[in-house]
Amino acid sequence: MNSDNSKIYPWFVLLSFSAIFFLVTAGTFTSLGVVLPAMVKELNWDWTSAGLGFTIMGISCGLSSFPPAFLIRKVGVRVTLLIGTAILAAGFMLLYTVQDVPTYFLAMLLTGMGFSFVATVPGTYMIGRTFKKQSFAFGIYFTIGGVGGIAGPLIYFAAVGVWDDWRMHWMIVAILTTIAGLICAAFLREGKDEDQKAEDIAEAAIIENTSGVYVTTQKWTAKQALRTPQFYIIAAAHMSFLLCGITVNSLSVAHLSEIGVAMGVAGGLLSFEAFLNSASRAVSGFIGEYIDPKILLVIALAMLVAGMIGLGIGTNWLALIIYAVGIGIGYGMTFLATCVLLMNYFGRSAYLELFSLMNVGATLAAFGPVLGGYMRDQTGSFSYAFFLYTIVPAAMLIAVLFMRPPLREAKDEGDARALGELKAVAE
Repeated sequence: MNSDNSKIYPWFVLLSFSAIFFLVTAGTFTSLGVVLPAMVKELNWDWTSAGLGFTIMGISCGLSSFPPAFLIRKVGVRVTLLIGTAILAAGFMLLYTVQDVPTYFLAMLLTGMGFSFVATVPGTYMIGRTFKKQSFAFGIYFTIGGVGGIAGPLIYFAAVGVWDDWRMHWMIVAILTTIAGLICAAFLREGKDEDQKAEDIAEAAIIENTSGVYVTTQKWTAKQALRTPQFYIIAAAHMSFLLCGITVNSLSVAHLSEIGVAMGVAGGLLSFEAFLNSASRAVSGFIGEYIDPKILLVIALAMLVAGMIGLGIGTNWLALIIYAVGIGIGYGMTFLATCVLLMNYFGRSAYLELFSLMNVGATLAAFGPVLGGYMRDQTGSFSYAFFLYTIVPAAMLIAVLFMRPPLREAKDEGDARALGELKAVAE
């Protein structure tokens, strides 16, 4: 690629990373639950081991979010992406050949780590560097990634339908993710010229911002951002939607079945929620260019609260609809709003480290299903867990309502001038 198609390159970045996000989402969290019954049956595993593997993958994904950010700063996105592709391919191939539980656990560790190396950490970083309207671009990226969650089970059913073997599912996703990772890495641009272009794009986005959406004009470092309460509020909001979403995906069908909802209806509601999750990312990405992401985050957290309460009740159609709509839209909109808000408040240069650390903190959400299952065993109902988890997004809703854009102390005359402009906007 050369300067003649510089207008095409941002779209290559967006679509190539979206394709990777689509494939890795399809091949990990969403399809694993569909493949596991066949794996458990053929290999004579117990469900405790099978479920623990899912937890290992989630924890691995969260705790490994910072290493790719470190590598991107040291050796670049291309090398980081190639390392992640190799890790993912190794994990998928282990699942293709797996015979025992320890190998399964190792595969889960590798796939969770590979997810961090190829998906949202490098993806949002590169998209933020190449698009002035990052909310719109993030909306497309997160939407395509979310659709991967719908496609994952379909890949499994296709593999079983053609080869009558669940192992071929893992072979297919290994091949597809490897091809996508190699193509993306082959055409990425890096170097001082690209760094300068990224700075020019960031400055142009600030200058051309006439929407009223707050975008910082200060130069933030990750260390400075970590000293602000705003970062922790945004990170906690990010964790809250994952806590609700992971718990719902794991326990909602079992809960609704126990309280008398037909299994087909419970599964259909989960699929409808997944569809709204994907669709809401695209819609909120578009309107996020004109409406402050803070407002979107408040709406999204309120919908999560309503959705969790609806699921906890779940005894009539009104409650079920509130559950599906609230969790679906709330999940997708919170995902996008927290990412865009992080970039708008602290700038694009500090985003990589901050986004990675936010994902590390979100690892706490992986324990949601475990605690929910324990509460079910102790109380006889999943409802108590859903009501308990409602407190988290509700508390974040209050915190976000009172949150103001962060301002740091001026260090020089130019920074002081920018600070004065920021205070005027904040007030």
